[in-house]
Amino acid sequence: RPETAADREASRPQRAPAEHCKAQAAAGLGDGEDAPVRPLCKPRGICSRAYFLVLMVFVHLYLGNVLALLLFVHYSNGDESSDPGPQHRTQGPGPAPALGPLTRLEGIKVGHERTVQLVSDRDHFIRTLSLKPLLFEIPGFLTDEECRLIIHLAQMKGLQRSQILPTEEYEEAMSTMQVSQLDLFQLLDQNRDGRLQLREVLAQTRLGNGWWMTPESIQEMYAAIKADPDGDGVLSLQEFSNMDLRDFHKYMRSHKAESSELVRNSHHTWLYQGEGAHHVMRAIRQRVLRLTRLSPEIVELSEPLQVVRYGEGGHYHAHVDSGPVYPETICSHTKLVANESVPFETSCRQVSPNWGLPSIPRPGTPMTQAQPCTVGVPLGTGQGWVPSFPWEHPQLGTCSVAPLPYSYMTVLFYLNNVTGGGETVFPVADNRTYDEMSLIQDDVDLRDTRRHCDKGNLRVKPRQGTAVFWYNYLPDGQGWVGDVDDYSLHGGCLVTRGTKWIANNWINVDPSRARQALFQQEMARLAREGGADSQPEWALDRAYRDARIEL
Repeated sequence: RPETAADREASRPQRAPAEHCKAQAAAGLGDGEDAPVRPLCKPRGICSRAYFLVLMVFVHLYLGNVLALLLFVHYSNGDESSDPGPQHRTQGPGPAPALGPLTRLEGIKVGHERTVQLVSDRDHFIRTLSLKPLLFEIPGFLTDEECRLIIHLAQMKGLQRSQILPTEEYEEAMSTMQVSQLDLFQLLDQNRDGRLQLREVLAQTRLGNGWWMTPESIQEMYAAIKADPDGDGVLSLQEFSNMDLRDFHKYMRSHKAESSELVRNSHHTWLYQGEGAHHVMRAIRQRVLRLTRLSPEIVELSEPLQVVRYGEGGHYHAHVDSGPVYPETICSHTKLVANESVPFETSCRQVSPNWGLPSIPRPGTPMTQAQPCTVGVPLGTGQGWVPSFPWEHPQLGTCSVAPLPYSYMTVLFYLNNVTGGGETVFPVADNRTYDEMSLIQDDVDLRDTRRHCDKGNLRVKPRQGTAVFWYNYLPDGQGWVGDVDDYSLHGGCLVTRGTKWIANNWINVDPSRARQALFQQEMARLAREGGADSQPEWALDRAYRDARIEL
């Protein structure tokens, strides 16, 4: 068929509208020759598409530069941290990691029992004995063979008397205390009536010499130094002011106290439980770690095992294993790493309550291996002289007058069956209220474990292998150490027949969470740098470490 004009028009290539408009504009087609050049239709996206492409190029270049800069900064910091150089290496340790909360077992109710697996081959039962303090009992915590081994190791090392009355240096140390008689009177006068009753003096009588006072002994002292002219057993402010304290010290020094008159009548020693110790000692520490559910750093950095022997007639009057948390006090073992300066420093527990010391160095005297720190301070609250750690070192502390130290919890082991007496008494366990002055009523002193042990609220009979443990502090609401639990007052009843053997593990925690973290961090650094042999001699007890004992 002949090609028509319509066919030729249909077969002609079609231009896009934009190109068609562009061509017309370029050719100058319009209504007339003199008409202005005007596109026949509006452009659609030619300029916007080009602008978009250019913009995207610039955006990609910008993002690429930013990423390159971030990578450069990241790898630069990584290189510096991996090889800090001399300037960085001379700086102190960085911020310590935050510590988690201190664990506490729930008491539920008195008599509640739960099962725990502390060793692989059997279960143990934990029984709640009281809620105030939070006190538990675990029968069979130690085997009979382990108990005998601990006693044997203690005998091999040798035990020393737990309390020794002070020498003439006691009076010199007391004279350094800048306390006026008026201040001392106000300290003793707890009810602020201007008169010192016998029970007020009894509550504060363990003022450093370790002699346990009774109403009879106080009146005997008053008569000897002529402090109570009318003999009524009550001292007025005038009578107290007329008393010469030097006569008091002279009387105390001249009095030859018997063992039964001491705050504590026992012998003790310390057994190392750290790396390299006897495998049984290590196993017991690991068992305590599983029992307490505390971090390994806290348990491993606590003090060694104390082993105590009470012979017939032995006792330990009621006391607490720790004391109030004071903001101006710091633990000796965490002082250096915290780089703090405070008026008082102390060990973090009452390690060896001598209640009276054979040698009392002046406050601030540097310690050496041959001269352990044994300085203490007379306190109220019935605590007497408070010594410091027996293995402290000049690099971690100096002898210093200090308030009571800190023990988060106590784990006590009974190593034998006692023929007569020897119970552990908690005089005010689960009392509805606590008042220190109410401990002494009608000449009955509930703290006196020789005469009034049977009047205490709770007594635990010693059975070989049994362990009891309790918390010495209340929680602070933030998972750390709060106020001291006054209900943790406890003592060792008079041993009427036979011998009593016990052992103690005290878990030491600094009341400052930040200081405890710094201390653990520094100890970990020392271990990494030098290994087990890097631990200094003063921190270890190597007396029996390599001994081979047949059970």
